Amino acid sequence: MLKSIKLVPYDSIHQSAFEVYPLPPEQLKYTSLPLDLLTNDAQSKLPVTILAENMIVGFFVLDVSDDRYFYTDNPNSILFRGFSIHPDYQGQGIAKKALQALPTFIHKQFPQIDEVVLGVNVHNEPALHVYMKAGFIDEGRRHMGAKGQQFALHLHVSYPK
Repeated sequence: MLKSIKLVPYDSIHQSAFEVYPLPPEQLKYTSLPLDLLTNDAQSKLPVTILAENMIVGFFVLDVSDDRYFYTDNPNSILFRGFSIHPDYQGQGIAKKALQALPTFIHKQFPQIDEVVLGVNVHNEPALHVYMKAGFIDEGRRHMGAKGQQFALHLHVSYPK
């Protein structure tokens, strides 16, 4: 069981690990491979690598583009997207630990952010369960995404002054 989880901004030295990063078809219905996400606009997005005991085990993107307004009206929000855990490491609690580490990581990178939002497909029950268990809440907002209807989930974060 992997214990130590660390979130770090993506670095090009991580690329070779993502070149051999498979996701099963049932997960690709709802997310993209990290290499596909790395080709998008870097101005508004911060790709993040998830490390467990210094092994690359996952990936996600933090996005401050206007896409976040599909899920919230809050200008101090950030969109969490493209979250995946490498199949070899799934079922070990890494997703939950990464989500629990998210507020601290965001505060260091984006100190003005007080809300994390994401869209999860209504049919993606495993992901919905993980997000809700990590503290995200459904405030009733819905969005029609490229892959179908999505729940807009919110994690309100506050930091000591």
